Amino acid sequence: MSALDLPFDTDAILQGLRPWIECESPTWDAAAVSRMMDLAARDLSALGATVETIPGTKGFGSSIRATFPHADLGKPGILVSGHMDTVHPIGTLEKLPFRVEDGLAYGPGIMDMKGGNYIFLEAMRQITRAGLTTPLPVTFLFTPDEEVGTPATRGLIEDAARGQRAVLLP
Repeated sequence: MSALDLPFDTDAILQGLRPWIECESPTWDAAAVSRMMDLAARDLSALGATVETIPGTKGFGSSIRATFPHADLGKPGILVSGHMDTVHPIGTLEKLPFRVEDGLAYGPGIMDMKGGNYIFLEAMRQITRAGLTTPLPVTFLFTPDEEVGTPATRGLIEDAARGQRAVLLP
């Protein structure tokens, strides 16, 4: 099987994404963002990644770094860097619940950027299920403070990106 033949299933992707969208994670609620990181860590661990939780600083939630097994681990590879905080306050789901209508999905954070992060995770799921390997090592870094300019994680992101062959932003 090649990467072009992977069996992506929109309904399954939306089912997996739903808990992420329904986990409200406004930037300034460190506990809420950390709960979102726990969900992502669970899903990444289930795919075989080694997940490290990086405690939050400056009043922000934790970050997570997930590294997938690879023969060239430690060499420059691919960094998937995204954030899990949103601009939406707790309670937004009451007015804007997760839903799918007319082929479109709605919910707080679905486009910026939980949906993109989840699609990259789903790509790794499909690669893993197919028994394929990526040509380069893959690491995911999810951070808690992008919506306010990454005051706590800018250095973390820069350090993680330095020396990589590619940095992908979902």
